[in-house]
Amino acid sequence: MPDSGLFYKEWKQNKALLIMIFLVFMLSNPFTVLNTYISYQGCVANQNEWVGTCVFTINYLNGTFISLFWIWGVVLAVSQLGIERSKSFFDFTLSLPYTRGQIFHAKFLTGGMVIVIPQLIGYVLSVLLIILLKPDQAVYFHNYSLGMIIVSMLAYSLVMAGGALTGNSFAQLLVSFTVAISPFLLISLPAINLEILFGGSIDFIHGPVPKWVQYFIPIIYVDSKWAENSPYYLVITAIMTIIFYIIGYISFVKLSNERNGYFFLWKPLNRPVQIIVIIIGIMGFGYFGFTASESFAGYLIGMGTGAVIGFLISYFAIYKKMKLL
Repeated sequence: MPDSGLFYKEWKQNKALLIMIFLVFMLSNPFTVLNTYISYQGCVANQNEWVGTCVFTINYLNGTFISLFWIWGVVLAVSQLGIERSKSFFDFTLSLPYTRGQIFHAKFLTGGMVIVIPQLIGYVLSVLLIILLKPDQAVYFHNYSLGMIIVSMLAYSLVMAGGALTGNSFAQLLVSFTVAISPFLLISLPAINLEILFGGSIDFIHGPVPKWVQYFIPIIYVDSKWAENSPYYLVITAIMTIIFYIIGYISFVKLSNERNGYFFLWKPLNRPVQIIVIIIGIMGFGYFGFTASESFAGYLIGMGTGAVIGFLISYFAIYKKMKLL
């Protein structure tokens, strides 16, 4: 268990953000219930002007505030690692009489408590409001409210892992986003290019993706439709959260945190990642060129363009040190 001094440091350093996130997480769910109730009462009060009946239904798939909770997990992780590193606060943090493992645990536990506890409080308050106000239906209330806690932790642990691997906030966000869409980059994009090259059709690209497979794709949680499926699928989400936590912990403890400003803290990652970026650029722009021109010549031009752009992006992003990002 980290020393209380580390928790106090995290609190003092991110106090405004932590308070704001706590309040947003705690109040958004009850506000959703109250806002829907007020809209229902407005419908009842002006029923003569409406066509149809007024129904008090809370549908958590219709763009509630809760659907954006994962963003706050991202913001908190960037603040705790990327921004702290960019502002050179990290040198002070590492100079404290604590191990790197203790420092990472203090950060992660602070973030975890600020994400989980207020959402649980908000869930309980919402349950009480639902009991009191008696809506006709609360669609996916339990699944979405409790599931979003796990989804928020997934976003937080993913970006924390990205921050432990990288030397600035831009790199942290870029690596995290790339991992979030990695199934598409590593499976779908190559398969699409194979279709173009050989003129065939690869069935799994065009067929429906099994529900359980979707839960392995972090970006899928941006869309609230995941709440329609069985809550047991969220076990996959929880496992991925633990995996990203382990990756973040090992990276934070083992890698050279002194390489502030560089893209990767571990230099041997630079060249392989640059090659991967160039290949993705070739395949991505090649597909775009083929789609735009519907010709193989357009595909080749797109591949050439992608190679150049991929090289430039990877070179300036990976090999050029960034002072403040």
